[in-house]
Amino acid sequence: MNTKPRFPSLSLSLLLIISGGASTNLHAKTNTPSAVKVAATHPVTSAETLNSLKMGNDRFISGKVRTDGQSPTDIQKLASGQAPQTIVLSCSDSRVPPESVFDQKLGEMFTVRAAGEALSSQAIGSIEFAVAKLGSKLIVVLGHTSCGAVKAAVDTLDGKSAGSESLDQLVNDIKPRLRPMAPGTIRNQDLQEESLDNAKGVARDLMARSKIISTAVNAGKIKIVVAIYHLNDGKVTFEQ
Repeated sequence: MNTKPRFPSLSLSLLLIISGGASTNLHAKTNTPSAVKVAATHPVTSAETLNSLKMGNDRFISGKVRTDGQSPTDIQKLASGQAPQTIVLSCSDSRVPPESVFDQKLGEMFTVRAAGEALSSQAIGSIEFAVAKLGSKLIVVLGHTSCGAVKAAVDTLDGKSAGSESLDQLVNDIKPRLRPMAPGTIRNQDLQEESLDNAKGVARDLMARSKIISTAVNAGKIKIVVAIYHLNDGKVTFEQ
């Protein structure tokens, strides 16, 4: 995997402008006036990165998505390296592609996907790579309503098998994050509460299981946020 070009005397923002690298907050041109444009002397912050994702989701919902950031020129500019501002750990569900949901283009988002945001060592290692080598400012753990993996975990809380050894490993990763419910309690069909609990648990587990990530978060170099994508309307809601 390519890492970002190394020019230590330059701020990340200035480097991206000079090299033509893409950033969520740094668009040379865009078809929407709501895109965040950061001055070359001002390094991109996690708050600005998060705001750009919120605006991107608004564009996705309205259908007014960007047309920049995916030309042959953009492809060529990114061939020498990447500096994505956002890392997204999301479910593999085909209805929730993070780049589309947040209206992001080439080089702007480092995406790790697994059903139910399951935390394998490979998933954690992929996120660690982006934190340590790419200078990302924000980690988003993105769950979604009506998550099939979360439902499978709920359906096997009584100890039944999910269908195979691998599926059992998947749901067993999710089960400890689900709050117990009183017998006879009926869960909401979209499992929004359970999906949110799972995403929050994933964020906590990232901090507990990765020294690279926890050190970066505690040093203020990167921030972790939790979000839920709503299948019925395309809206992403962020937990504060």
